[in-house]
Amino acid sequence: PQEMEEFAQSSGEHGVVIFSLGSMIRNITQERANTIASALAQIPQKVLWRFEGKKPDTLGPNTRVFKWMPQNDLLGHPKTKAFITHGGANGIYESIHHGIPMVGMPLFAEQHDNVAHMVAKGAAVSVDFHTMT
Repeated sequence: PQEMEEFAQSSGEHGVVIFSLGSMIRNITQERANTIASALAQIPQKVLWRFEGKKPDTLGPNTRVFKWMPQNDLLGHPKTKAFITHGGANGIYESIHHGIPMVGMPLFAEQHDNVAHMVAKGAAVSVDFHTMT
């Protein structure tokens, strides 16, 4: 979509980070959303965040939220520098295919094993969604 393309192109040398916790996560608390938004506001990259819910109060000018994103296309974009993911298989495969490093935030089921495997291979670092501050 044009809005995402223009935002990505405006990122300059720092590029963009794609952030998606998958389609199963719809209801993170407002407090958690604000914590995440505050952290993202501190990085030099622009951030495209797949997020449904009330827009976080702490959302920085470098971050845009979207209810849907063409994830694979964005991971293949030349400006993409990293992917923050819940560790679902599709996102991991897409990220590997495009050579994009990952920040894994596993939430349930096989995601913990998927992210642990990517960390062991040097393709990801892991963050605990429940204890991050």
